[in-house]
Amino acid sequence: MVHPLAIIGMSDHHTRIQMGGSPLHPSSPVLGLLFGWQDGLDICIIDSEEIEYSHSSSSTPPSNGEFGFGRGADTEVTSHQQSIRLKIELHQKVFPTHELIGWYRVGNTIIPEDLYINNHPSSIVKELNESPLFVLMNPDAEDGSNELPISIYESLVTMGQGNDAGPSEQPRAVFVGLDFELETGEPERIAVEKVFKAQATDGASGLDLHLDSVTSSVESMRTRIATLLDFLRKTHSKEIPVNYNLLRQVDGLLRQLPVLADDNLTTEFDNEYDDMMTLAFLASVAKTAKVVQGYSDKFKHVQDFSNSKVMRGGMFR
Repeated sequence: MVHPLAIIGMSDHHTRIQMGGSPLHPSSPVLGLLFGWQDGLDICIIDSEEIEYSHSSSSTPPSNGEFGFGRGADTEVTSHQQSIRLKIELHQKVFPTHELIGWYRVGNTIIPEDLYINNHPSSIVKELNESPLFVLMNPDAEDGSNELPISIYESLVTMGQGNDAGPSEQPRAVFVGLDFELETGEPERIAVEKVFKAQATDGASGLDLHLDSVTSSVESMRTRIATLLDFLRKTHSKEIPVNYNLLRQVDGLLRQLPVLADDNLTTEFDNEYDDMMTLAFLASVAKTAKVVQGYSDKFKHVQDFSNSKVMRGGMFR
């Protein structure tokens, strides 16, 4: 499962570098770490954290054997290693339940160095996670595409063809694509909507944005209901095998909905309506009595002032 917060973090990292909002050159590699949790075979990517990349004209690994992200000089790689470890430590202090799941890179295709980073024994991700995930975000995705521009891979060791001097088969690591689902929590949904509303509206009013949000929500609910009904119809007509687990979930969902044809519900609704109308009537009566009381106080004050003025006038005649 992938949360929108991680995708937004990767996209924001790439955008800042490309638009000049980062001290790094626009051609710099865009890499970062992925945090989340893992329970057996279930992996959830919740957040992303950008990291630096070691730059150097040399293409050979550093002599001290340390390897992280990049192949810079010894002092450069050591500095980056310390910075990356500090970021991991600070992130886990704020989110103690998060663990390092893997890393990401923004690019069009997989390059040989991706496997080197992912599987090198001295790599940080390999040190903290023996089977790290690699997420590749494609910045040149086609406009209008309904698919997220990210791919998730895990590395597997397979037996490849050897050379003439060696054995016929040699183990080698390859990336294997994984299926994933988008998981959105309530706080994330609110945050994403807040970011969307904070964008330029091109003269649209707050009401227009609210109606667009409601329309989108209703359309999403309609699509999900249609999918659910299609599943039930195909299950009833035996077009697909019966999935009792899903049917129990559907039954639990339906039991949470009120039954509109229930006499008890109708009676309860009528009672609540009568109570509401009674409270509204009492509130109106109380408001009217307050207005009358205020009017009476003002009339009494004016009358007392007039009487006192008449009495003072009679005394001086």
